Amino acid sequence: MFEKYLVVLFAVLAVTKSTCQTTSNRVMVEKIGDLYRIQLQNQTLEINPAIGGRITSLKLDGKDFLTGKDVNDFNWGSSFWISPQSDWNWPPSAEIDNKPYSAKVEAGELIMVSQKDSATGLVVTKKISGDRISNSYSLKYIITNSSDSVRKAAPWEVTRVHTNGIAFFPMGNGERRGGLLPLLTEKDGVCWFTYKESMLPTKGDRQIYTDGAEGWLAEVNEHMILVKKFPNISLEKNAPKEGEVELYASPVAPGKSYVEIEHQGAYEELPPGASSTWEVTWYLRKLPTGIKAEAGSPSLTSYARKLVK
Repeated sequence: MFEKYLVVLFAVLAVTKSTCQTTSNRVMVEKIGDLYRIQLQNQTLEINPAIGGRITSLKLDGKDFLTGKDVNDFNWGSSFWISPQSDWNWPPSAEIDNKPYSAKVEAGELIMVSQKDSATGLVVTKKISGDRISNSYSLKYIITNSSDSVRKAAPWEVTRVHTNGIAFFPMGNGERRGGLLPLLTEKDGVCWFTYKESMLPTKGDRQIYTDGAEGWLAEVNEHMILVKKFPNISLEKNAPKEGEVELYASPVAPGKSYVEIEHQGAYEELPPGASSTWEVTWYLRKLPTGIKAEAGSPSLTSYARKLVK
C-alpha cells in the first residue's frame, strides 16, 4: 500500500514539475503605457488590447517586420478574424477586430478577451506569451459561442508585412485560385509567392486561396524570416470559399502598399457555450549567411522546416 502511495506521489510531483518548467520558460510580459511588450533576446513583440488585442509590431534588432498605421490606418499589424468572410462581408466584426479587449497577465501570459460580437454572439480570447527556450512566441486563440444558437466558425490570423518579400508554404490538396496566381510558382512540393509590383492584377481580386500542408507558412523580407507554425487541417475542414493559406496584395500606392500572409484553422460547429482553441507559434530570425533569399531555394525551405520541427 505504501509503495502504491509513493508511485502516486511521484506521479503528481512529476506533473507539477513539468508544469512549472513550462511556465518558467515564459519571459516577462511588460506593460508600457497602453502597450504590452514581450522581449525575446533581440526580438520585441508589442500588443495593444485597446485596438482589438492587435499585435502592433514585431521587431528584430529594432526593425519592424510588420507594417504599421502609416501604411494603412485600418489594415495594419496582425489581427484575428472569424472565417468565413462570406458570413460578414466587410468590414470585420468591430468587437473582435478593433474594439477594446480586457487584459491581464497571469504566469507570464497576456490574456485578452473581446466583447461579444453583436451579430454572432462569438467572443474571442487571445493568450500570448514568449518562450525563452525555443525563442518563439505562442499565440492561443479561443472562440467561444456566447449566443443561444449553434454557430460555425474557423479561426483566421491576418498578418500584414512589407512588400518586395517572398512568401512560401508546402502545397496541400485541391485547386489554387485567386488573382495572384500568376505570381505563384511551385517547386518540390512548395508554393512560392514573389511580390512583383509590375505583375499585380489591375482588375479583380489580389488574393490567393489554397490548401496547405505540414502546418507552416513563411515570409522572407530584408534578410529576416518569419515562420508561422499551426495545426495542419485537411482540405474538407477549410471554411466555405476560403483556404487554409491565403495571401493578399494591396493596390499599389507609393509607401502605402502591403501584403497579408494569412492562415486559417478548422471550420467547426460550436453549440451554445462551447469553445474551440487554436494555437499558432511565431519564429522570427535573421536569415543565416549562405541561405539564398529567393523563390525555390532548397536551403530556405530546409531552414523553415528545421525551425518548426
